[in-house]
Amino acid sequence: MLLRSIILTGAINGLFFILLLKNKPKNSDSDRILMVWMGIISLQLGFYYDNLSANPIFPGYLQLLGFSLPLINSPVLYFYIRSLSFGYDFKLRNIWIHLLPFLGFNCITFFLHYTKEGDLFLKDGFPHFSSALNPELKYSLTALLAVIPGYYTILSFLVLLRYQKTLPDNYSYTEKINLNWLKWIVISLLILFIGLFLFIKYGVSYGLIDYPNLFAVVGAILTGYVFFIGVCGLQQDAVFNSDTSLQEDLNEDIIAANYKNSGLSDGKADQIFMRLKLHMDKEKSFLKEDLSLAMLAGELGITANQLSQVINQKSGSNFFNFINSYRVEAVKEKFKDPAMAAYSILGIAYDSGFRSKSSFNKIFKETTGQTPLQYRNADSS
Repeated sequence: MLLRSIILTGAINGLFFILLLKNKPKNSDSDRILMVWMGIISLQLGFYYDNLSANPIFPGYLQLLGFSLPLINSPVLYFYIRSLSFGYDFKLRNIWIHLLPFLGFNCITFFLHYTKEGDLFLKDGFPHFSSALNPELKYSLTALLAVIPGYYTILSFLVLLRYQKTLPDNYSYTEKINLNWLKWIVISLLILFIGLFLFIKYGVSYGLIDYPNLFAVVGAILTGYVFFIGVCGLQQDAVFNSDTSLQEDLNEDIIAANYKNSGLSDGKADQIFMRLKLHMDKEKSFLKEDLSLAMLAGELGITANQLSQVINQKSGSNFFNFINSYRVEAVKEKFKDPAMAAYSILGIAYDSGFRSKSSFNKIFKETTGQTPLQYRNADSS
């Protein structure tokens, strides 16, 4: 009864988060995908809730459909992660292939249930296979429910790693956009899928647990994911979904890592680097806490790919370190200014373009070998 109540809470929470996301001032592509995922998870939890009752109200065809929902919610979660990190071209040709396992599974199970009487039957609201059914087919259908979610979980993890690797080349900050919360969710999901696969294969087979209790536990765990992803999704800022040029430039950086298509000669790169340094000294773009590669490239009238090449080749650093080195120098200059003596270290850091205390302390010590307090005290003595 307790687990069933938790599952109902998760289904309601999923619908509630959809309303909250819908009412955000501006919905990004990732917000809309998250709403779809929340809707599917709410349906899945509703299916678990119904099938834990003594007399399920869902008809047989909906019970079959509900059992296969993990085959569709895992690709949708991947779409969400892909949209947050690199963007995703949501055209039919890019989506339909991800739906094939879901469609294939349901075509086979519906065929077996409605034409091969006894081969697949519903008990306690869940599909069961008869011993007469081909063992390979039975194993394949069961394994599909673990393999497909596991595959998309691994795919999501690889996308997140690739995204985090690109951050220093494209942003001068990583706060709120590094998606670490999603990475830990994906890792825990992978562990969960492996555990469930083993539990279904051995726990149910050897009578350690029955299907209703198994999916009661699964539903309760999913409720936790609904709450955590919903809260974090509401707080997550869109990284660049509203900036098409940045999406194109970021993808170009991945494809053309060696700048083969930049068209920059060494002499031209030197000229741009001189312009860049003059621009930084005059305009002080580094004071913008949300400065990105695309923004600075726009100010200089060049592409982000060209600017990335110039910074990497001429400064021997990436965009993140290049911009933050200017910020550190600005902080050091303010430490020397008697007029800034009354300002706190954190206030000076924010005034110099840093977004958070933790990143400022880390970057400052890596650059100077001292903490900001040690540096300021040494400079004033």
